[in-house]
Amino acid sequence: MANPSGKYQVKILGIEDYQAMTACQSACPLGTDTKRYVRAITEGDYEKAFLIARQTNPLVSVCSRVCTAPCEKSCRKGEQGHPVDIRALKRFACDRHGVASPRAVATRLEEISRQNGWVGDRTGNHILTMSAAQKAGTAATSRTSAPRVAIIGSGPTGLSAAHDLALLGYRVTIFEAAPYAGGMLRTGIPAFRLPKEVLQQEIDAILNLGVELKLNSPIGEDLTLADLKTQGYESVFITIGLQDPLRILNIEGTDLEGIHSGVEYVRDHEKIRLGKRCLVIGGGGVAIDCAQHAVRQGAEQVMIACLESWETMPASLTEREDAQEEGVVFHPALGPRRFIGHNGHVVRAEFLQVSSVFDSDGRFSPTFVPDSTTTMGVDSVILAVGQASTAPSLAGLAGLDLTPNGLIRAAEDMSTNLPGVFAGGDVRWRFTRNATDAIADGQKAARSIHGYLSGHSPQVIRKGFMRPVSPDFENTRCDTIPPVPIPKRDAGERVRTKEEITIGFGEAEAREQAARCRRCNIQTVFERSRCLRCGTCVDTCVNGALKIVRLADIQGDENVEKLTEALRKSAPPRGKAMTAIIKDESRCASCGMCARRCPGGAITMAEFYCQEEWE
Repeated sequence: MANPSGKYQVKILGIEDYQAMTACQSACPLGTDTKRYVRAITEGDYEKAFLIARQTNPLVSVCSRVCTAPCEKSCRKGEQGHPVDIRALKRFACDRHGVASPRAVATRLEEISRQNGWVGDRTGNHILTMSAAQKAGTAATSRTSAPRVAIIGSGPTGLSAAHDLALLGYRVTIFEAAPYAGGMLRTGIPAFRLPKEVLQQEIDAILNLGVELKLNSPIGEDLTLADLKTQGYESVFITIGLQDPLRILNIEGTDLEGIHSGVEYVRDHEKIRLGKRCLVIGGGGVAIDCAQHAVRQGAEQVMIACLESWETMPASLTEREDAQEEGVVFHPALGPRRFIGHNGHVVRAEFLQVSSVFDSDGRFSPTFVPDSTTTMGVDSVILAVGQASTAPSLAGLAGLDLTPNGLIRAAEDMSTNLPGVFAGGDVRWRFTRNATDAIADGQKAARSIHGYLSGHSPQVIRKGFMRPVSPDFENTRCDTIPPVPIPKRDAGERVRTKEEITIGFGEAEAREQAARCRRCNIQTVFERSRCLRCGTCVDTCVNGALKIVRLADIQGDENVEKLTEALRKSAPPRGKAMTAIIKDESRCASCGMCARRCPGGAITMAEFYCQEEWE
């Protein structure tokens, strides 16, 4: 709290500050109300937990399996060694309630909120907000006369945009070049992480909103952007992803037989023969997926080599440990030097030890240890080093402004240089990203397209509220419950059956682990007129979050200065120093002990929630 001047730096909190305190929700690109669905699981209300998780995420069952869980990385419990297993808890709720119709979700949310007075955050693309906008007539009211929107690509970004636009009343058609929908969710993620039936159920729920899906329909010579305009589509959203392999290994031997890209292998693994010894190059999640695929395909020796050290590999520790359990051998801090072939087929890979991956400015610039050659015998090599844009090779996109990297140049609102044409997802970014980032891009594009077609870009009005919780509120148990591992199948079993690696929490485990949540949105509200300045709250707080200081010893921004000046003007007679209670939010565990022990009843525990409205 203190700064070099000897004074305590304080701040009067606003809506954004209170939102930021719930770090799990703030970290989610979709603004998922994580703390409330976790709490609903603790209380045994699994339907409510599912509905809360679903309200801003049209692919929630998918994300409960493959999201990279930025919420967990931000969870304050992580400071104690292990965050709340938020994604696993989401899966627990989703597995019990499956995939639901978006309109049924909206209806049920309204019913529950009326029945028990439950209030939750309505932020991001909340399904009730979109439903209200459609009911209010902000989009066309007749399905036969509503504007038509074409979406090119059926990956998570395209599906998300289609979901939102359909709820807003537009007629949506998805054009997909492949014979199946889902994009990289289907071709880039193996079934042992994301069962295809789960993905298909989510896709079907979106199509049931009236969205038309045209498979085997690439945008190219036979169907161009100009053709779509001629067919009556008033807006087009391009989200073709990064389907091509990124060929950044400019080394000898990459043209040998037996060397495949990660994208190619995950998509067409059933057609590719690996031999006995398979080497995967790369340190991310795709590399792990490829290696585990190779194990299931029958390769006897599967290795992963990457530039990064074991500690700095992009793949999560859980992913790496799962692969090790299945027999995958890791060779970190090795950079490929060349591939050696025999009769045109790869037989060996040469590496140099890596001394550093980035330069002093943090730029990717690997350096190697001289005379540190390591050689591995291989029958096949998979280069899981990234993906590139297909845009330069696609016909039918004439007039679009592209970046030097072949990506589509689009503004922050996804608009391109062509009127009515928008682009989003990985095709406007340099690298592929988290599934929730892709879904959020689709939601943002839907809002922008809605603004373009309606002639009125929706303005988001945000309001914050404090709602007192029950007087007997107590949250002291959250710091006493130890974490437990997420159950998973035995390595041998999952390799043999090719089923999902994880099984998920049982009911008792889920409720117990959900109770580890600190409920960071619960705040202490002080009533100045009731405060006795006795210090009981300070003495009670075991985490040292509260402190009584002289008013003269605090400083802050303009708002703080105005408040302290007003308090000084109303000060008691000279000789009685004014004091203030200040709070270190990073230490508060939202346990409620200070409120229960305050002799003057000056402290109330209240739940912060935020509502967003489109105007």
